[in-house]
Amino acid sequence: MRDHRGHADPVNAPRRLLRIWRLPLLLAALLLALQSLGLRDALEYRRTAVLHGQLWRLLSGNLIHLGWVHLLRDLAGLFLIWGLFATRMRERTWLALILVCAMAVGLGLLAFSPQIAWYVGISGVLFGLFCAGALLEWRQRPLYAGSLLLGMAVVIGWTLHAGALPGETRDLGGAVVPQAHLYGALGGTAFMLLRQGWMRLRMTRGTGEGR
Repeated sequence: MRDHRGHADPVNAPRRLLRIWRLPLLLAALLLALQSLGLRDALEYRRTAVLHGQLWRLLSGNLIHLGWVHLLRDLAGLFLIWGLFATRMRERTWLALILVCAMAVGLGLLAFSPQIAWYVGISGVLFGLFCAGALLEWRQRPLYAGSLLLGMAVVIGWTLHAGALPGETRDLGGAVVPQAHLYGALGGTAFMLLRQGWMRLRMTRGTGEGR
């Protein structure tokens, strides 16, 4: 933050920084707390439990991890994505995106991957956030955004076809579920395309009303 003369404002800078990072820090605190409490059995995505009415697992499965290594890897990914794209949208829009991506993972697994009996981890949501962030960069830096999306598509395609990347499952405590990554990426992409379409529609209507 800068004052009226364009100089950096050392008083408000920490407050602004906290505002930017508030959401991922709160999310990280929640994930750490849930991991410490050992609530995996109650919260993991479990197909049979969801089909018997435990619908909260569609969302809560994204908040539980196999172990501390799994959780810390996902938190590193969260903070990296936030560092790249955080200022491109308002906090409440990011929160809505996180919820949409989480639901896309849960519903995607339920509807299209009946062979997957259970799932835990926020990595599917992170794939959605990354795709959404890349689309935010599309108008200003299309080559950069395109390379990010292409890289994401290659990773998802490779893991769906050939399995986990080299070293990806080391100390993880279980297998990678690339289908969850795909559904999260599709959820984030759909959210962003719909948001951009809605914003263009509002601008068009506003221009028309002003004539």
